Amino acid sequence: MQSILSAVLLLLLGMLPAAAARAHPHAWIDVRSTVVLSNAGLVTAIEQQWLFDELYTTYVIEEMAGGRKPSAKVVEGFAGKVIENLGPYGYFTKIRAGDKPVKIAPVTQYRSEMQGDRLLLRFTAPLAQPVDPLLHAFEFSVYDPTYYIEMLHDKQAPPAIRGGEPGRCRLELRKPRPSAATIARAFAMDKGAPADDTLGRLFAEKAVMACK
Repeated sequence: MQSILSAVLLLLLGMLPAAAARAHPHAWIDVRSTVVLSNAGLVTAIEQQWLFDELYTTYVIEEMAGGRKPSAKVVEGFAGKVIENLGPYGYFTKIRAGDKPVKIAPVTQYRSEMQGDRLLLRFTAPLAQPVDPLLHAFEFSVYDPTYYIEMLHDKQAPPAIRGGEPGRCRLELRKPRPSAATIARAFAMDKGAPADDTLGRLFAEKAVMACK
């Protein structure tokens, strides 16, 4: 188990290329997402909260603290390291407007803290260009492409909308429907298997916005 969690830690902290991650899944993140609308009703950003599982939290904090008791500074430092190294992976967030992908600008607003026994990462993913959801169907997914980490929205807090005209837009969270063969393929892979960056999208939720 230690070697598995080491791979996740190193991937998130940028010390291991994504292709080196193994096993599916071996860490879990509860996600909360809020789509931010401007006064004109344009989508400008997606605010996210990632709550890491207890086992991962224990391991990553001990690693960053060098085996010593973790300080507040160590916990706070987690966010900057993760955000910097997730940039090339689009912060594990895939956005589409109509049939085109939407780019995310560099994330500059982020922080990490403890929530009970779990690490909580908060950040805002700004769109490189605002999107008008009345003109273009807007949707997004949050997932690890390799499915090494399972990322699902908190059942008690589905994706939300902030800003814009109240009641004009709504979000529907569509659950993934992987086939039995896909599930078997994912759980049959072990730490010695080559990474497959097409696997995660098959287990990814999709948040779809409808506006009127």
